[in-house]
Amino acid sequence: MRAKEIIDDIVRVARDLGLVPGMQGLSRSEYLSNGGRFSLYEIYDGGMTWSDYCVKAGFKPKTKEFVPDEVYFERLKRAVHELGRFPKLSERKKFGLNFSKGRWSTLVEFIKTASSLGIVKLPYSKKVKEEKSPTHRPKESPRNEYGNIHSDFSRPIPPIPEKTKRKKWERTRMIGFPYAPQDESGVIALFAILCAQGTIPWQIIELKKSKGIDAICYDDKEQREFRVELKHTLSRSNWNHTFDSFDYLVCLENRWRDFPKPVLELRYLINE
Repeated sequence: MRAKEIIDDIVRVARDLGLVPGMQGLSRSEYLSNGGRFSLYEIYDGGMTWSDYCVKAGFKPKTKEFVPDEVYFERLKRAVHELGRFPKLSERKKFGLNFSKGRWSTLVEFIKTASSLGIVKLPYSKKVKEEKSPTHRPKESPRNEYGNIHSDFSRPIPPIPEKTKRKKWERTRMIGFPYAPQDESGVIALFAILCAQGTIPWQIIELKKSKGIDAICYDDKEQREFRVELKHTLSRSNWNHTFDSFDYLVCLENRWRDFPKPVLELRYLINE
C-alpha cells in the first residue's frame, strides 16, 4: 500500500514539474525539494530503490549507477591492449576509468590492485608513469614507482591452522581477509574492510556491543546517517529484532528473500 502511495506521489511531483513520462528523468533531490510527501527513510523502508519507484511511475530515474570493480578492471585491460602500456592520468576518462577516490585514491593504486589480483602484470612492456600532479612532484621512474608492488600486494594466503575446530574455510580472494567469516564478529570485520576500501560507499561512525542496533553509518552518496543491523546469516528462524529499530541489514548470506528492509549481502561482493 505504501509503495503505491509513493509511486502516485512521484507521478504528481513529476507532472507539477512538467516532465514527460518515458522521456525525462526525476532525481530524488528534485522529488524532495518540490513537494514530495515521503522522506528517504520512507522511500527505502519497503526494500525498493529510487530506480524501482521511478520505473513503476513511468519516469527515468536520475541516478548514477554503481559500476562494479570488475568493469573497471576490464576497461583497464582494454586500455593496456590498445595502448601497449598503462593509461596516463589524462586518459582516464577516455577509457572509462574515472572512478571515485573513495574506491581507489589514485590511478597508480588502482593499477596496483589490478596487479595484485592477477588482472595485469607489472612492470609492463612499455614505460609506465603518471603525469605531474598539481603539487608538481618529480616524476618517478617506472621501476621506483611500481618496484614494491608485489611485496605490498601479492601477499601469500596463510595456511589453515592445524589446531582448529572450525570446519568451513571458504576463500574470499580478498587481500588481508582470505577466509569468509564464520560468525557475526567476522561479518563486522569484513564489513569494515569493504567500507574502508570504498567498495561499500558508507562510513562507519559507531559500532556497538550492547543489545540493539549494531552500527551507525554514513552514506557518502546520500549524505545522511542511518542505522545498520549486522548478521552472519539472515533467516526467519533466527530473527529477534523489531523492524523499526534499523534502516539497513548487512549479512554474509541472505536466506530471507522477502525481508521487509533493504539487505546488503556481502557474499555477492566478495564473490565479484
